[in-house]
Amino acid sequence: MADAIISIVMDQLSIIIKDQAQELRAALGVEKEIKHLQSKLNKIRAVLDDAERRSFKEKGVKLWVEEIQDLCYDVEDVLDQWNTRTRRQQMEVAAAPAAGSCSSFLPSCFHFKRIVMYRDIAKKIKELDSRLDRITKEKDQFRFDHASVERTQTKRVSSVSFVDESEIQGRESDASALISKLLEINNNNGPPGPVVISIVGAGGIGKTTLAQLVYGDEQIKAHFDERVWVCVSDTFDEIKIAKAIVESTTKSSTDLFQLQMLLEKIQTTLSQKRFLLVLDDVWTEENAKWAPFKNCLLKVGVPGSIILVTSRSERVARMMGSVHLHPVQLISDSDAWLLLSRIAFSERTEEVSKKLKEIGQKIAQKCKGLPLAVTVMGSLLRYKHTEEEWQHVFDSKIWEMEEVETDLFPHLYLSYDDLTPQMKRCFSYCAVFPKDYEIHVEDLIRIWMAQGYLTTKNGRGDQNQMELKGWDVFRNLAMRSFFQDLKKHGRDSNIIIYCKMHDIVHDFAEFITKNECYSISPHEDEVKLENHRHLSWQKTGKPLDPASICDVVGKLRSFFAKYLSQEQLTPNMFNALKSVRVLGLYGCKLSELPKEIGNLIHLRYINLKRSKVKELPDSICSLDNLQTLNLERCECLSRLPERIGNLCHLSKIDLSYTIVEELPDSICSLDNLQTLNLRGCGCLSRLPQRIGNLRHLIKIDLHRSKILKDVSVFLDYLKGLEICVTYARLIYVGPK
Repeated sequence: MADAIISIVMDQLSIIIKDQAQELRAALGVEKEIKHLQSKLNKIRAVLDDAERRSFKEKGVKLWVEEIQDLCYDVEDVLDQWNTRTRRQQMEVAAAPAAGSCSSFLPSCFHFKRIVMYRDIAKKIKELDSRLDRITKEKDQFRFDHASVERTQTKRVSSVSFVDESEIQGRESDASALISKLLEINNNNGPPGPVVISIVGAGGIGKTTLAQLVYGDEQIKAHFDERVWVCVSDTFDEIKIAKAIVESTTKSSTDLFQLQMLLEKIQTTLSQKRFLLVLDDVWTEENAKWAPFKNCLLKVGVPGSIILVTSRSERVARMMGSVHLHPVQLISDSDAWLLLSRIAFSERTEEVSKKLKEIGQKIAQKCKGLPLAVTVMGSLLRYKHTEEEWQHVFDSKIWEMEEVETDLFPHLYLSYDDLTPQMKRCFSYCAVFPKDYEIHVEDLIRIWMAQGYLTTKNGRGDQNQMELKGWDVFRNLAMRSFFQDLKKHGRDSNIIIYCKMHDIVHDFAEFITKNECYSISPHEDEVKLENHRHLSWQKTGKPLDPASICDVVGKLRSFFAKYLSQEQLTPNMFNALKSVRVLGLYGCKLSELPKEIGNLIHLRYINLKRSKVKELPDSICSLDNLQTLNLERCECLSRLPERIGNLCHLSKIDLSYTIVEELPDSICSLDNLQTLNLRGCGCLSRLPQRIGNLRHLIKIDLHRSKILKDVSVFLDYLKGLEICVTYARLIYVGPK
């Protein structure tokens, strides 16, 4: 995760060095410090893989990694300040009158403001460089490994084909369906070579167990001439896999070590046989690694031969050419309880088991159908003998239990470790949402954008590119089972509207972001804000005391709150949120935003959905980093500020189901506006004349707005949309 933060900072440093050389030289020698920051961060980056793995077990390393993260956040704030102030000064110079009595005074005035700004930021950069110097020196005491990711990667225990069926619960129907599928496949009319079938699901859900049940079934044994089980695991080692197939089929070791010779041997041993080849735990998405095996196996086997793959990723299954995907579902609460009780009640008397049954069933439910979690909890409870001990397990946060950290989370960490730094950052951020929270995917992507997680290779890219990147990241995470309960668009199944995280996956995300994300639950009596960066505050029985948190929210980059009152969201609170990028005030009862919101120069995302806001302060128009303004169902909102056209980075405005009567003409100056949602705006009777100037507009939604009730009015404004139509890929005005 620290690597992702460093990546963001490095991109920003590179752009500033490249594009603002003149300003850097003017900034009292700060060019040298910025290059020093870049160089030192590069050295730290080289050891971060090892440092982040060791931080799970070594407190000193953990604190060192946290120091790096804190520094990078501070560097990012300063650089964002630099960019924002520089851009504002350039705009002021451009907007200054070309002539007049005071024109001769303006250049010296702007020059003075520039010097003050440079001096202020140069001082901060030099302090940061000094901090980084100390952190870099501390690195040496830990003797970090500079080795490749492959060498330091967490390894899982190799699987085998044998399983005790009496210890399996809730997989009978899965096994039966797969066995039937394997037995009915006859490849006479299909493509040459064996058919690939994949078992796909999250880590710990029981993919290997299901494959073992199928592999050991008596019908399967009788149907196939040859059965081969290979544990592939996280590194797709072609030589190792080929040797395993050869040794399994010949029942002897081999001294062959060249891939070509091994593949020829496979062709010899499997020729004219109907075979079942199980490749358990495949991770690679590289077709180049799989292609030699695919091409080799095309020429062997008789019709009905099958390659059965288990993987955590649908992308892997599709890359391997699977004709059938079998998703493994969570087990039921009743099956979870039967599995847990079988493990936990081993060697207990019936009387003791009855006493512990009720609390045991609650603990089984807490595992939310994840078999590995049930097994870990059952093993933990086996050594707990009293109701009080079992109750303590139930009351504990799962990620605070040593046994879970040792036996369950390393299994989930394998999936996490396989992600790119960008995907790690996007996944771990989701710990800020409460458990069982229904995440709106488009909002999530806009939030990732606001946090700077979706920068392109050169660190820039327009917002449309970043949004497309966000969808790519989300789909990658979803295909690796980090999200579940995917709700798809009614007309287009490729578009996912909502999703959730499994509770155990959420616990894992909390575990890896202990000092980053904090979601305050409605039942939490005591709030302990420390060095957190992202805070979600749900309405609690106890009202929020602004004074209690104003002193500790200065580092927050996300602040989500629901149903808070005007008294709770004070000007002091807004002043305190000086680093915030994302502000979500869902359903808040404030009738007006304090003008102090205009001081939040880093703010990029505002969500006031279902709030009671009547109007936005003019100061909001100074937030020139703002990308998203969500005012959906703000039923008291009747107007937008006149100067909204100043928001040069604003790319999405959602005014759906508001009572806005007209849009300011300045909205047509928003060069980056891509989405304008006016659905259900029953009071809106016209669009601005220059709406066609919005040349980057991709979507305008006018469904159920008043403008559609009068077709002639709409047609009048359609002429103004002609330029927009030329550029837009989608303009949605109502149902087809």
